[in-house]
Amino acid sequence: MIEYPKRTKEAEIQAKLWFQLLGAGLDARLQVKADHSQLDIVVFKNKQAKAIIECKSWSQSYLRNRKYQAYKNSKQLTKYQKLFNIPIFVCGCQSSIEPAIRFAIKCCS
Repeated sequence: MIEYPKRTKEAEIQAKLWFQLLGAGLDARLQVKADHSQLDIVVFKNKQAKAIIECKSWSQSYLRNRKYQAYKNSKQLTKYQKLFNIPIFVCGCQSSIEPAIRFAIKCCS
């Protein structure tokens, strides 16, 4: 028996966001390797990276360990900011997809 998932997985958020970014006419690429890092989504314009979108799957358990997650995410984002010096957005749930798209459009305009 295969049980129905209890929560949305990070890969699902990433896939939905990527599909909608393409639908908005943006050049979004998944799992981009750069400087010993693997970036979830990078949005390009004229083959130049304009924005990074990191996807997370924040559930109820995230609320219980928010301080740890905030520290871990902050450390990762600080590293990416220093390495790449382009805007970064964290998409942590399905309700963050629309703001992430607006962010990417703004970064590419």
